[in-house]
Amino acid sequence: MRPGDARPALPAPRALLLDFGGVVISTTSRLSWARELAEIVVERARAVGAELETAEVEESLRVGRSALSLWKNAASRRLAPRELAPREIVEDFLLADLAPTVRSALALDAQELLAVMAPLVAEHHPRPGIAELLIECTTRGIRLGIVSNAHSGRAHRTILENLGLAEHFGVQIYSDEVGIRKPHPDMIRLATEALGVTPEEAWYVGDTLDRDVVAGRRAGAGAVVITR
Repeated sequence: MRPGDARPALPAPRALLLDFGGVVISTTSRLSWARELAEIVVERARAVGAELETAEVEESLRVGRSALSLWKNAASRRLAPRELAPREIVEDFLLADLAPTVRSALALDAQELLAVMAPLVAEHHPRPGIAELLIECTTRGIRLGIVSNAHSGRAHRTILENLGLAEHFGVQIYSDEVGIRKPHPDMIRLATEALGVTPEEAWYVGDTLDRDVVAGRRAGAGAVVITR
């Protein structure tokens, strides 16, 4: 291709795969999340015979979430990153500053705690135009899927259901449910397989270079789009 030549048009996708946060959903942080979650943790600790201070738990949650963010960034450098198990997230990050026996007891219900945490951390709203896009794709017969790193796919599914968007998606792939995380290319491949298409027949839309674009390219997606 010479400079100035028009690029050949990409064939229309048979499937469109979308990231959850930053593509389908926009979030607004809730400043009170740590205090609210700490109060829940204190109540659950009391149920297993442990007395905790709300301030102590709140501090552990804030520090643990920051450490978890650093872990995610580091994991994106790996060729085939795994996802942390719910128990690891709760015991080794969020509640790491608590006594080992209390930590272990609370981590037994880690999945439930992470599901409760998701809507406390942020308010979730559909991104402008996303409902119209999903309807248009459905009308055109383009299959839709979610491919997202998540600590609670359960919470994400509930959010989409509550917003009236879940019915559009033929598959939802979340890292906590499959044990791997983007940029692992199998996140894309699992979705395309479930939708009955090849990666080359799918476009993937994400909002990060190191996770989404890399995952799409490694999987051989027909096109990779990044949002602003």
